[in-house]
Amino acid sequence: MADGKRLELRCGAIELDLCPRFGGAITRLRHDGRDVLRPAGAAMLKGGDQRFASCFPLVPFSNRIADARFRFRDRSYELPRNFPPEPHAIHGQGWQNPWEIAAVGPSRAEFTFRHAVPGTPLDYRARQVFELQDDGLAVTTEVTNAGSGPMPAGIGQHPYFLRTERVTLRARLDRVWLADERKIPKERVAVPARWDFSKTPRIAALELDNCFGGWDGRAEIFWPENDLELRLEADPVFGHLVVYVPPGKDSFCVEPVSHANDGFNLLERGVCGTGVRVLEPGERLAGTTRFRIA
Repeated sequence: MADGKRLELRCGAIELDLCPRFGGAITRLRHDGRDVLRPAGAAMLKGGDQRFASCFPLVPFSNRIADARFRFRDRSYELPRNFPPEPHAIHGQGWQNPWEIAAVGPSRAEFTFRHAVPGTPLDYRARQVFELQDDGLAVTTEVTNAGSGPMPAGIGQHPYFLRTERVTLRARLDRVWLADERKIPKERVAVPARWDFSKTPRIAALELDNCFGGWDGRAEIFWPENDLELRLEADPVFGHLVVYVPPGKDSFCVEPVSHANDGFNLLERGVCGTGVRVLEPGERLAGTTRFRIA
């Protein structure tokens, strides 16, 4: 441990820095001296602003819940608005709270998180396991219903990648949720040609913040400038992929997630294919994402 906030794991040429205190986040992933994820900035390392982490967990939901309000089993629930000035709730609670270190070794660490949102069914335990391997990193994300009734749930990871002029993304996706001006899904359509990542387009030219469905759990990111290729592999529970390419920024995100944005509300409206799971008391939702370096 470098200090009270960070852990350093190593396996051969792979280096991983973690920050359990600030959101159970990754703050650096390097291979042979090259950054695989965007290194955490000072705002994260000194002030705990998780938006400047390398990667953080998404529990017990991904992305936005419209107006920080959702319906479940014919009842309405309010959530804290945790991303001002937006009026929505975003990314759950794990990313903005400290995690406990359950176990740590030279190349493996396990974090846990216990949380309940008063007045809602979101009473849960969460767990992350980080395992370094010769060719990269495996991250297992898990959420368990710790309450006495059913709970809507989802999981994901939110990695940031360096945005270079020639970086490309390859992924097979068959549909996309188009969003309104408030970044809330309004309709699901076939992937348009301009976002057809099966043809390995360059990322730098895009401006995008959308959730895609029908993901087969495989994606490839290639940085020609550094001769670096990352193979992103995820368990079947991660059937959605959020691609976020903000204008004027030096990073972009490719996020393996289990469900669509605003998924709790979509599920309650009877929309099919949201990916949201309803967990009974004691039931668990888990999946592993692998960052394989080629």
